[in-house]
Amino acid sequence: MNNRPIKTAAVLVALVASLGLSACASSDTESSNAGATTTAAAFESGTAKQDKEEGGDVAATTPPNLPKPTAEELNARINKALAGQLTGDEKKTYIEDADQDPMLVDKFVDAANKNNVKVTITKVGDPTDGKLKADADVTIDGQPVQDAFIDFVAEDESWKVSHTFACNIVKSAKLDSAACQA
Repeated sequence: MNNRPIKTAAVLVALVASLGLSACASSDTESSNAGATTTAAAFESGTAKQDKEEGGDVAATTPPNLPKPTAEELNARINKALAGQLTGDEKKTYIEDADQDPMLVDKFVDAANKNNVKVTITKVGDPTDGKLKADADVTIDGQPVQDAFIDFVAEDESWKVSHTFACNIVKSAKLDSAACQA
């Protein structure tokens, strides 16, 4: 019996597989090393800059020292937003990083309405480093969310709903926002 056709087929399969793997490996390596080549060359040649880049270090910002809000104050604030009763100027003061997407508050409201989100703040934690955690009764489409809480951030002289909470609500409705990009 002649095994030549089987051996030839096996060699061809191995060759095609190895070419496919090497093509994938080289393109991955090329794309991942594209930025590294310049950096490595600068270090190897000893031409790395010793001076600071223009712009310098980013200055650390101290969050405003706002008083601890009451549960009633936070309820009034978040429910006014969820009801869509904010003016254009107020929208900027309700969600952290809302300036990254002028439509973030509107998308937050639309998403909350689409999913029938209801929020009642039940307990407000103590502020730490410009942040606080508020326990809440939250329902989505009538279903209670276990152990729910909302993070608030002290920013621009007010307690704003955290970017993370707002984006989770927006994403849950399959909406997109420039402010919610990773």
